Amino acid sequence: MGSAYAKFRAEHPDFQVLKYAPLINEIGIVDEWAIEAGDFGGTFKMSAKDEPVAVRSKGMRLLKRQQDGSWKFAMVGLK
Repeated sequence: MGSAYAKFRAEHPDFQVLKYAPLINEIGIVDEWAIEAGDFGGTFKMSAKDEPVAVRSKGMRLLKRQQDGSWKFAMVGLK
């Protein structure tokens, strides 16, 4: 995933997230795993000259509790 992100940033150096608005409807925690489900929205621009693009999607995020007690995304799925 790191190389895909680096390639995207190289191809779109002016890409900018203008708004990120997750609306989490459900959260489930079992041991060191958490699942969040909800509606995810945002607005972005591919370059400084482009018009903003708004997106909205349903999705889920799987998180794993780290040894220090923090949470880290293990997987994100959007529909």
